[in-house]
Amino acid sequence: MNSVSSPSRSIAPSAFLALGSTAIAIYAFLPVGILASAMYCAIAVAVVAAVPVGILSGRKVSAHSWWLMVVALGMWVAGDIYFGIAENTSGVTTPSPADIAYVAGYLLIGFALVSVRSEGTPMLGFPDILEAAIMTAGVGLASWVFASGNKDPDASIWLGIFYTEFDVFLLVLVVFVVLHRRAGSPTHWLLGSAMALMVIADYASYVLEADGMITTRVLNICWLASYLLFGVAALRKDERPRVSTISRARTGMTRLVILTTAVAMTPIAMSVQLARGVPVTQWGPVLVVAASVIVALGALRMWSFLALLQRQSAALRRAADTDMVTGLANRALLGRRLGEILGPTGRDGVALVLIDLNRFSDINQTFGYTVGDQVLAEIGHRLTSVVGPHALVARLGGDEFAVVLPGPSDRHDAVATAMAAQRAVGAPMTVRDIKLTLECSVGVALSADRPSVGSEELVQRAYAAVVAAKTRQPRLAVWDRTMDVDRVDQLRRMGELEDAIATGELEVWFQPRLDLRTGRVSGLEALLRWRHPTEGLLLPAAFLASAEQTGMLPAVTAFVLDTSMAACRQWRLAGLDVDVAINLSVRDLVDASLANQVQTSLDRHLLPGSAVVFEVTETSAMMDPERSIDTLEALRSLGVSISIDDFGTGYSSLAYLASLPVQQLKMDRSFVTSIFTDSANLAIVRSTIDLAHSMGLHIVAEGVEDARTLGVLHGLGCDAVQGFHIARPVRADQVLATVRSVNISTSAAISGV
Repeated sequence: MNSVSSPSRSIAPSAFLALGSTAIAIYAFLPVGILASAMYCAIAVAVVAAVPVGILSGRKVSAHSWWLMVVALGMWVAGDIYFGIAENTSGVTTPSPADIAYVAGYLLIGFALVSVRSEGTPMLGFPDILEAAIMTAGVGLASWVFASGNKDPDASIWLGIFYTEFDVFLLVLVVFVVLHRRAGSPTHWLLGSAMALMVIADYASYVLEADGMITTRVLNICWLASYLLFGVAALRKDERPRVSTISRARTGMTRLVILTTAVAMTPIAMSVQLARGVPVTQWGPVLVVAASVIVALGALRMWSFLALLQRQSAALRRAADTDMVTGLANRALLGRRLGEILGPTGRDGVALVLIDLNRFSDINQTFGYTVGDQVLAEIGHRLTSVVGPHALVARLGGDEFAVVLPGPSDRHDAVATAMAAQRAVGAPMTVRDIKLTLECSVGVALSADRPSVGSEELVQRAYAAVVAAKTRQPRLAVWDRTMDVDRVDQLRRMGELEDAIATGELEVWFQPRLDLRTGRVSGLEALLRWRHPTEGLLLPAAFLASAEQTGMLPAVTAFVLDTSMAACRQWRLAGLDVDVAINLSVRDLVDASLANQVQTSLDRHLLPGSAVVFEVTETSAMMDPERSIDTLEALRSLGVSISIDDFGTGYSSLAYLASLPVQQLKMDRSFVTSIFTDSANLAIVRSTIDLAHSMGLHIVAEGVEDARTLGVLHGLGCDAVQGFHIARPVRADQVLATVRSVNISTSAAISGV
């Protein structure tokens, strides 16, 4: 069906053009009289009838504009019919009733062109109409000079100039449509050619014919050819050009040439009339009026241009100050507004709340950046709704947001806002039918904490508070002076860490783990220390974050692996049958080469896989679940054991836990140390022990600080314990003596429990 109908639609305009051209050729050879007039009117009516056919066939995009065109062409044809009748009966006078129809037709075609739309947007605007009017005024002035000669133009000349100028106006509008699209379609060229023929015919009719320079038959042929091109344009299917064939530079240059030519007509007209010797009294008033019209139109165009520049400037300012994803203020606007609020003296009572989304990169990696942007927009909307009308909410970039409380705000107000922001971020949201819950770290900085604080310094404090918040529960921190000291120390240590590995400043200490079933030490946990030359013995929290930031973590991991396994080998040679537990970080879990490193260390130190336990936290395993499971399974294939450290403080589900190749759970010390003061924690400890045993897992409790706690855990069926009551961490050369002491002191204590 389609293969048959498609060719017919493409042939129809060509066939109509051929048929119309043949009819016009026949008309050209008919003798003057009623038959010729009838033939002229028949051709014109047929052409007008073709336009509704093209519209009703669904070939036109702006159908409403073409219906206006139908009415306009109908008015013209009605004027032609009246003219033909009068020409063969009573004679034609100028002006005549036909001119009323002609003028109405021109106005309707003008409305039709102005109403053309592309994808719902008007193709022509007020500036285009003004520029077309300026060009029309300039051409009109030139036409008047040419038509007037050394005589006063009569009514027919003025009427002809009017028609000619309206033709030019419509032709310029068609040209502007092409320039807006930056490409011309066959429909545009047909309409432009039709208007150009109309310009030629009208101008010749009222100017050249008046001087006997051209015959009426030639003019009629031009008008009919113009009608025919209108009809062919209506029958063609509208198609948007696929590529732009007119450059932006050429588009702008064309408009500039049109306007320049129009404005130049006034001095040109003056020069021509002076050269002819025409008295100024004959042409002066006309030039004054024409020049005034051009100046007024030019002033309107300049006003519209300046208004456009103002709108564009405002849009650019908004774009420069607005985050495109969320619609919130961006970093630049935040800094400027914060500076204005603080003033030169650092006004008190201003608070800055910085929100950093945790693990947001997982959303981008899982669902894509489009969904990630939607989530960011939702977070921005939530923050705006909870912080109040006077606060400024901004997105600093990436997954960071900020809230400025202009004050007066105290610590209580700022913390309340920070907590509200945390709740807003943490509220569940649905992404592709999956319910997600985001977490965030929030830092608060107050201008009252230090006099004359600037905007940049306040932002730096908020960032320092966010870093501190990441290590706390809940993840919220308010800036204090120690945070600045910590940041300086971290930056310095980042540069010193590489030397520390090379010079042997890093040490591995070991803390015994007591098996409650045998009353003997069954293993030791490797704990990293840095014997800093000026700061003394540093714990991992003081420098491991720096190791991750500088890319030194793989070297640190390799050092701990080799040192721990070497020590374990020596203990076993000395008759101490224990394992060594080594902690792994998030970076370690996504390192595809980790299993090979472990295998190499095991082979080097002649250790079986059962001699090593790797401890990972719930949170670290959840950061990148897929790669984490791959790494853990590769390690498990070597015979090592996997332990979940700090169990109960993360957010993994039991279903996820069951998917991990885990043999041991290690309860977090926060539950163990408070079992006598918090009945809920005692219940958690009891439930966790039962859960581990029901899953066939070994359960270890850390944080055992006294004999009473040890006794309760033993009674609850805990498999092993670790803590200062058992033994403090010691150097590798102290392990043998420490383990012997623990075995002797605790075996009797446990047997008596």
